[in-house]
Amino acid sequence: MFIRIAAGSARRPLSLVLLAALSPLGALAQAPADAPRALGQAPSAQPATVGAPAPGAQRTVTLHEALSLAAVQSPDVAAARAQAAVAAAGVRRAWTAWQPELTVGAQYVHSSAEAQLDLGSFVGLVAGVFQLLPVNPQLVPEPVVITARNSQYASAQISQPLFTPAGVFLLGPAKTGAEAAELGALEAREQVLLAVARTYLGLQGIQQLMDAAREAESVALQREGEAKAQLGAGMTVEAALLRAQSETAQARVQLAQLSGQYAQLVALLGALVGEPVQPAPFEATGGPQWLSPSEDQSPWEDTYAVRSASLAVKANEGKVTYDLFSWLPSVVAQARGLYNSNSGFTGQNTTYEISVAASMPLYDRGQRYAALAEDRARLAQAKAQYESARARAHANWVAARANIQAAEAALAQAESQAQLAARVQKQVAAAFRAGMSTSLEMSDADTRRFLAASSAAQARATLEIRRVELAGAAGRIAASLEQTQQGTP
Repeated sequence: MFIRIAAGSARRPLSLVLLAALSPLGALAQAPADAPRALGQAPSAQPATVGAPAPGAQRTVTLHEALSLAAVQSPDVAAARAQAAVAAAGVRRAWTAWQPELTVGAQYVHSSAEAQLDLGSFVGLVAGVFQLLPVNPQLVPEPVVITARNSQYASAQISQPLFTPAGVFLLGPAKTGAEAAELGALEAREQVLLAVARTYLGLQGIQQLMDAAREAESVALQREGEAKAQLGAGMTVEAALLRAQSETAQARVQLAQLSGQYAQLVALLGALVGEPVQPAPFEATGGPQWLSPSEDQSPWEDTYAVRSASLAVKANEGKVTYDLFSWLPSVVAQARGLYNSNSGFTGQNTTYEISVAASMPLYDRGQRYAALAEDRARLAQAKAQYESARARAHANWVAARANIQAAEAALAQAESQAQLAARVQKQVAAAFRAGMSTSLEMSDADTRRFLAASSAAQARATLEIRRVELAGAAGRIAASLEQTQQGTP
């Protein structure tokens, strides 16, 4: 986060840009110096109320509570977990190559005419034609029913793979891919938590800027009252009153614009967390203790993104291995049971069959070679993405380390300037009351005090953001929350 409030005659309107991947706050500038004249009226002597955020239904939470809520109920985190669950289901799909297949079937058939084989009539016909001796009726079999008028059929079949290339070579890549997807979900959670922390700390920075603007408004009102009193006593001119009223208007415009930006970020924070929340007042201590390993431990290699990319390479290597050995035969054992209400020649209504079959693809229209070329290309892509993830993670770590050192130095300088500006303001105010300084010098001292206080507020919020970014560069935001919870009695 970087907030800059520029002073001078040519001042720009207040603006704030939210960058989801880099920083929650952009640049803040003061309102135009001629705001009261543009409004066509002088500012009221009563304090403004537009600078304070309007109370709403948001629940006030600490940074630790906001991060914990986001880790559990954020819609983005839920979507990432669902995607990982889809990949985990692929492991069960890979196991199906070894699991049996069981099918049952039943059929009822009604025929208008019964079909049967009557050997007795056939033998009698032959004997009559050829004038053979009469056939002993006891030796003639009974008619055999082939299909009755109402017949029932049933079958049950079970097939058990004994060997299949898919079951041997694809189970490992499926498990590795599921692990990579799980790490990808954890990386998505880290990014959501980082966005929550940036937005939360940005809101606290705006709160501190609003406090500085309220103080500037209070001082401007005091200067306005003094100018009116001196004008009534004939000790000054109307230019001093106009200057004091302009400063009051500037402070109120600042408060109004900061209040609008605060409402915008509060809405974003609620969307990230999953419920309407608002930040608690800024405290220098008491927040999560961010884990920041040393550089010799190479923490960027342990981030979820790098580990997920590494597993993706292994998963694609397993797919290429399967393509190379997919020509191996598949062996299946099969058992089949049949039921027929017509006993037929066997005289039995139930029969069964057991078989072992093997099939070997000789040529599958070139599909295996096409799949091999495609998976090799994906493997090359996964390797490139892995190297890219490592390089980005290292760059993020180096940048986070450099940024936090710069933020610490900027905070020390800003606090020193704020203390000096406060002392100068008191000295100029005392000299003004003694008649030894002008209202212009007083206005300049008040402006410098406001700018210094605003810069110190910005530096404090920036330092906290840099700390959480360092933890995010090492993939330790969620781990820091868990450690804080374990250390809480």
